Amino acid sequence: MHTKVPLPCNRDSTYASGIIGEARQLITLPALEAPGVRRKSQAGCSMAKTKNAAAATPVLPSQAPINILIVDDEPKNLTVLEAILDDPGYRLVRAASAEQALLALLADEFGLLILDIRMPDVTGFELAQMIKARKKNANVPIIFLTAYYNEDQHIIEGYDTGAVDYLNKPVNPAILRSKVAIFAELHRKQRNLEEVNRALLAEVSSRRRAEEQLRELNNTLEQRVAERTASLQLSEARLRDSERQLQDLIAAVPAAIYTTDAEGKITYFNQGAVELTGRTPTIGSDEWCVTWKLYHPDGRPLPHNECPMAVALKEGRAIRNAEIVAERPDGTRVPFIPYPTPLRDGAGNIIGAINLLVDVSERKQAETQQRILLNELNHRVKNNMQMLQILLEAGTRRAKSSEAREVLEEASGRIIAMAAAQRVLYTTPDATRFDAREFLNTVCETARQTFPQELDIDYEADAIKLSNDAAMPLALIANELLTNAVKYGLNGQGRGTIRVRLRREDESLLFYVEDDGPGFDLQSVQRRSSGLALVQGLARQLGGEFEVTRTPATRCSLRFQ
Repeated sequence: MHTKVPLPCNRDSTYASGIIGEARQLITLPALEAPGVRRKSQAGCSMAKTKNAAAATPVLPSQAPINILIVDDEPKNLTVLEAILDDPGYRLVRAASAEQALLALLADEFGLLILDIRMPDVTGFELAQMIKARKKNANVPIIFLTAYYNEDQHIIEGYDTGAVDYLNKPVNPAILRSKVAIFAELHRKQRNLEEVNRALLAEVSSRRRAEEQLRELNNTLEQRVAERTASLQLSEARLRDSERQLQDLIAAVPAAIYTTDAEGKITYFNQGAVELTGRTPTIGSDEWCVTWKLYHPDGRPLPHNECPMAVALKEGRAIRNAEIVAERPDGTRVPFIPYPTPLRDGAGNIIGAINLLVDVSERKQAETQQRILLNELNHRVKNNMQMLQILLEAGTRRAKSSEAREVLEEASGRIIAMAAAQRVLYTTPDATRFDAREFLNTVCETARQTFPQELDIDYEADAIKLSNDAAMPLALIANELLTNAVKYGLNGQGRGTIRVRLRREDESLLFYVEDDGPGFDLQSVQRRSSGLALVQGLARQLGGEFEVTRTPATRCSLRFQ
């Protein structure tokens, strides 16, 4: 059970009073660090006791902690963030100003930035723009934290600067830790892959140098027979050392790895394979896979001669994105993702294959926990939206001004559109993407209920999947354009047909609302129309372009990726 620890802000720093005493020792950045930039120790006081042992046993890059830069002008806020994100897998670097943050970015590579928005001299938005302008830091994910800037325009500005998330203080510690864990794991996997690639390139380079030495020795065979023999023996010794080093490297990789010959017989496996499968494979006897039994994700048995490794050898191609389940001899099951890749000789003939098995048990558990949290969040958001909807409807009935009633009705329509998008997001089985057809059906049918009965909405969508980040902006855009078409596109008749489409065209997506009205000139009305201003802002958030055409029919189009 997690306890929610509110993140303090400048106007109320007492949130941190119960956590400050639990903060770990802090160390300062070397060389380029400015005063006030501090790092959090990985092991606290015990680090000093094991200093000599740590020096004798270097940390592999795959095991090194992830650098996370936390920026806030309030020291207590930084201390609370350190307490929330206290984890041996993270190396927290704190900065109390934009200048200190930029100096820290010059000195180290970071996997994630957590920025406060309201800071003196330079705001979090401006700091993010400066960071993204530097090529080295352009792809570093940024999470904004704020206790002040919680309006839609601020959130849109945050995403426009390149942020991946935008959280309001006080923040839920469990949610922050979950989000940080996802980006840390992505950075860790990318770093591990780069390290393996460097090792493979070094091995290839070593072998090429050995081959070049052999060619030089062959050219002087008659004159240097003795030297040739000695050099060959030396080269063979180096090759054996290289192969032994490669095996040691594979053995040290924290994942299950094994190899087979061209017939699928197991020729090598590391300790990770034993730990994953719960058994010790028999070299030269076991075929295709080191596991005891295999199953499809839906529980159907998977014969070993049909597993991804068998397919890779039989068809001569690497297999990716195939999730399967291994059953151990003790009956426990482990979901994993295999990465079988055929190995070829110089003539292109398959001589075997290598397979990397990645245990995804923790990811599955995290997805389950995330779904539970999302369901709870969905329930609370639905209740809040319903309450807000009731308040808006009550305000509309009581409003004496027609302008006030119109504003309240527009706000109510936007809440309804957001609620429709939310229903789609939290009912889809995919945690990151949603179905375009289901989305468009829900949004249009929900909007139809607020329009005259004589009105017909003709909507169609291609069979495509969209990122969850696009749901709310797209739902609000659809609501604004439908409302505009009903008001101005039916010539005051209250009846007619509005056409809505969501298509894939080449490498982009096209969403448009079309009616048979007279249309309008975008440049002349955008300054006095808050709805169109909202649509244009949401279009920028999606990285798209909004335009209005008037022939042969009035069409408001959004093209985005």
